[in-house]
Amino acid sequence: MDQVRITEPTDLLDRAGNVAKPGYCELNRYVYRRAAVRGNKTRIKEWDFYQIADSTYTLQFNIADISLAGAFTFALFNRKTGERVDYLSVAPLTFGRIGLEEDNTVPYADVFHGPGCYAKSEFTGDKRFLDADFKHKGDRYVVHAEIEVMPGLQSLTMALPFEKKGHFYLNQKVNSMPCTCRIEKNGEEFVTFEQGVFCTLDWGRGVWPHSVTWYWGNGTTRLPDGHLFGFEIGWGFGDMSAATENMLFYDGVGHKIEEVYLKRDPDNFLMPWVFTSNDGRFEMTMTPTYDNYSNKLVLGLAGSIGHQVWGTWNGRCVLDDGTVIEVHDMLAFCEYIQNKW
Repeated sequence: MDQVRITEPTDLLDRAGNVAKPGYCELNRYVYRRAAVRGNKTRIKEWDFYQIADSTYTLQFNIADISLAGAFTFALFNRKTGERVDYLSVAPLTFGRIGLEEDNTVPYADVFHGPGCYAKSEFTGDKRFLDADFKHKGDRYVVHAEIEVMPGLQSLTMALPFEKKGHFYLNQKVNSMPCTCRIEKNGEEFVTFEQGVFCTLDWGRGVWPHSVTWYWGNGTTRLPDGHLFGFEIGWGFGDMSAATENMLFYDGVGHKIEEVYLKRDPDNFLMPWVFTSNDGRFEMTMTPTYDNYSNKLVLGLAGSIGHQVWGTWNGRCVLDDGTVIEVHDMLAFCEYIQNKW
């Protein structure tokens, strides 16, 4: 397929509030302005979602403004025992007042304040920092993560329309970010992530339909020869005729690929997931080890049902120049989400 690559600064939306030029870029060149949105202002969604995982734990850290509410969400779960900490702080009727940045290519700090809660995600140009201090079920948690951003780090930014006018999806997925992360509970060490872990950033701005279903998979690993390898795959979210949500990363450089297809047992999320691609550049199998299942639907009208499945990935991927990357027991995930909100 012919994919539209954006190579210069481009306004995300036209005067009618529709995506002016659907496509993708390795460095975010789309210019987003909340004031340019012409869709329903109660449906504007803005979020900074970070995820860190080692051999045992997954941490999820999210600051969001979805117009009807702003929120800080934190999740820490042990994929071996199932033990978890889930925290949510909500500010009602924010309509953009959280002040999440519109340009994520320059240094910024996004901050959320709630009752007994402080959270911040900061970008300085060569590092990202996550900090949170909150009380949950009588305990005080303090979170600090330091994330490296290598010079010229490439990522996958997508700008896609939905069928309904005024609806759009601007999303950047950033891989290949080594990090350190420590969590304290009541002033003592609670969890310190292993050395050599990586952070993924899911940065998004958009106006979605009420009901959306998608697949999203992502991961980064250090190969035996020391090089960094990662991937980003996804489908089901918006009109992807201009570009797929699929890209490989090698030492922080993006390698665009085409369609990715999945075969799995529809009745058992813990059976192997087999991925293939029309261009032969993504041939992988995930052997699941943990299903981070959630069901937050309210009366079937709002919320989400999700299976974020973690496992070991094995297979082969092919870079733009034909180099074959053999992947062995890579830790990564793929999720299936049915969303209504």
